[in-house]
Amino acid sequence: MSYADASFQEAYEPQGQNNSMTIDEMRILHRTALAEAESKRTELRLVLASRYRELVGSSDEVISMKERAEELNALVVALPELVERVVQSADASDAGGSTETLTTDESPFKVGKDEEES
Repeated sequence: MSYADASFQEAYEPQGQNNSMTIDEMRILHRTALAEAESKRTELRLVLASRYRELVGSSDEVISMKERAEELNALVVALPELVERVVQSADASDAGGSTETLTTDESPFKVGKDEEES
């Protein structure tokens, strides 16, 4: 007999009797055990549902973080070209030539526009 079996019997044995139960007592014991088992199943279902919602929420956050990381990577990759264009613009300005300016349509920094469309 395992410890769980022993503790179950101790919890449900009538006090002061030598392991003899009437049929009514057995029925009560059976109903009580079934009710407790159902209660534990319900509790487990609620915990599982809660954990599932947390998991789904976390996965949504991970997907969002991935998208933001890709946007940042695109900006970092475009940065050397932008710096070069600014340097060229400054050199042209110093030489007395025409200045080249970036318009918003030419800028690779379109994060704001993409976010507005979302």
